[in-house]
Amino acid sequence: MAKITEQQFLEFYDKNVGKIYRYIYFRVGAQELAQDLTSEVFLKSWQRLNQEGAKIVDNPRAFFYQVARNLIVDFYRQKDKAPLSLEEIADRTIADRNDGPSETASVALDMQSVKKALMHLNEDYREIIIWRYLDELEIKEIAEILNKREGAVRTLLSRALADLKGILK
Repeated sequence: MAKITEQQFLEFYDKNVGKIYRYIYFRVGAQELAQDLTSEVFLKSWQRLNQEGAKIVDNPRAFFYQVARNLIVDFYRQKDKAPLSLEEIADRTIADRNDGPSETASVALDMQSVKKALMHLNEDYREIIIWRYLDELEIKEIAEILNKREGAVRTLLSRALADLKGILK
């Protein structure tokens, strides 16, 4: 996928912008920052895919997630900040909603149970579960993002799910 047309890029954008945004938002916890970083992901990707001598990208979705992941790392490195905890993200998400009291309470309970379970997982396990089950990425795509073999990703996912099941019990 090197030297793509503007139309192909826009179609890809329409299809994947929500998932990339959700991944970034989950990692940074601030709506405006997630929007800015999402825009930067697509800008940098467009530039890289169309630069002279760009290598062919077999899996564009994995490529975009890799760019997003790198931008998040760069953001925290530049700002000398630690990533937000799931608790902080959940609290902000609940506070940002404009629903009535019963909807807010329901969301709070759902977020609380998810937050508690995921909070006990290490970063790699958390990330792989989000990609596989929230963003619905294929094992092959996750392997490309992490620069690992598919077998290693399956093992990582299996261990992450085993840990999550143990936590939920």
